[in-house]
Amino acid sequence: MLRKSIKIALTLLLGGLFLWLAFRNVPLREVWDYARQITFYWVPPFGLTLLTGHFLRAERWRLLIEHDKKELNRSTLVAGVLTGYLLNIVGPRLGEVSRPVYVAKREGLSASKLMGTIVLERIIDMATMLLLLLVVCIYLITDLELLRQIFGEQTVRMFSGGFALTELLWIVGLLLLFGLGGWAGWSLLCYLGRRFESVRPWVDRIRNAVRMFRDGILAARQVKRWGLFLSYTLLIWACYTAMSWIPFWMFDMQTVYDLSLLDALVVTVISAIGIAIPSPGGIGTYHYFVKQTLLVLFAVPAVTGLAYATITHAATVLFVALFTPLSLAVDKYVATREGKPVN
Repeated sequence: MLRKSIKIALTLLLGGLFLWLAFRNVPLREVWDYARQITFYWVPPFGLTLLTGHFLRAERWRLLIEHDKKELNRSTLVAGVLTGYLLNIVGPRLGEVSRPVYVAKREGLSASKLMGTIVLERIIDMATMLLLLLVVCIYLITDLELLRQIFGEQTVRMFSGGFALTELLWIVGLLLLFGLGGWAGWSLLCYLGRRFESVRPWVDRIRNAVRMFRDGILAARQVKRWGLFLSYTLLIWACYTAMSWIPFWMFDMQTVYDLSLLDALVVTVISAIGIAIPSPGGIGTYHYFVKQTLLVLFAVPAVTGLAYATITHAATVLFVALFTPLSLAVDKYVATREGKPVN
């Protein structure tokens, strides 16, 4: 409990730090006055795009688990995805636990194995993000000084000039320490299972959960429709890009700053880095990276960039908070009609 409280406190502090970085030297009154000028006709297509992206994510997830159970309710998968996103706003990575637990309970599957598929999903998403970031850096950003202003000097130096020897040694040392810790923990677990009869059932349960988690990560080997899986991945990122592009219309940014769909891709990829940083729901980190991207790359004033980031983030949270209870209600209705347990 103490460890969890410390983790939540640290993520809140991290989010607060990035909020301060995003809003420092920018008068809040100006951001508020600017935000009051927005138009709202972009909101319905934004909400529809967000819901479509979550539906596609649920369909892609189906491909990772359909070898365990063919007949999976779409309503359950969508409700699980939305519940996960909603709980990620409450606490970082909380949704990665709640989603597989919810679906496993509904569909009678292993929660540990489903959790492994979530890790696999995150690995695939991270690889896609890095690939898109590479495309952005190579084809859209030619000046390293711009990268320094967005990401910071140390990050750019690592990727442009390589790691310093001391940094490389630290990374290798930490990886080795992590690996040795995992090996020592597993060895201790096996020893306790052999040595003490009273704790053997608990040890066997943990070992089985670890084994199922591993099988979930290795679920990629059992995907039959890779073409469809990759298509869903591209469509998910297309939805993310559209969710950056559609709100440009709130301030007529396409006309005033000549922002295009390609520019929206740049904002999407760089803001995804901010969301990947463990702050609650990307609060602070998203605002900072979006503001810096718009300011440094496209000369959008900080006030406009912050208003854009604040409103799009709030709209995302509100739509997730709206769609999640509806999806849970629909899933409960479907389960009732099929005679499944709804608790």
